[in-house]
Amino acid sequence: MLALLLSTLIACPAPQEPQFSDVEAVAVRGDTELNPADALASAQMRVDEHVRAVWKDRAERTVSRQLPFWMPAMMSENTVRQWLADLPVQGLVSRVDREDRERVHDFGNSYQTTLWIAEDPKMVMRGESRLRAQLRYLERSTAVKAGGVAAGWVFLALLLGWLDRLTRGYMTGRLRTIGVLGGLLMPTALFLV
Repeated sequence: MLALLLSTLIACPAPQEPQFSDVEAVAVRGDTELNPADALASAQMRVDEHVRAVWKDRAERTVSRQLPFWMPAMMSENTVRQWLADLPVQGLVSRVDREDRERVHDFGNSYQTTLWIAEDPKMVMRGESRLRAQLRYLERSTAVKAGGVAAGWVFLALLLGWLDRLTRGYMTGRLRTIGVLGGLLMPTALFLV
């Protein structure tokens, strides 16, 4: 039995992490331009757009899986937008191949560049973990702010009730107005800061 177990362990290769060369390359084609430099710049711009679109889809999936139901969508969208803006697009993909096409026309030549790009799986994991960390921070800070608002409302109600008792009901209307305005301004000030 032991011999069978050992022979099985030796015969079965250990699972390996995917290598960078094993990742499929994606073709991104730029616009047709009148010189090769503009064609390359157009292809690189399309690569940036493609990478941002792919990462935006990943971010939306991560947000839908990770954030709780009580989190306002506006706050998570703002965090994702900020994370996407800080994303190092050039470092996330590498150029595997480049294809330049030249066409001859009556008015002159036109050029179009196609770039073959591949993502590094380690960079993908690192980027996704950074987004998850930012979403956890957003969740904690939102919970703390919501608790602060609730505590502020309780303190405001106790303070205004005490002041109303001190004035023996003389300023009840004014104190209620102050309480409503203070209660509305408190969450606004906390969540916008």
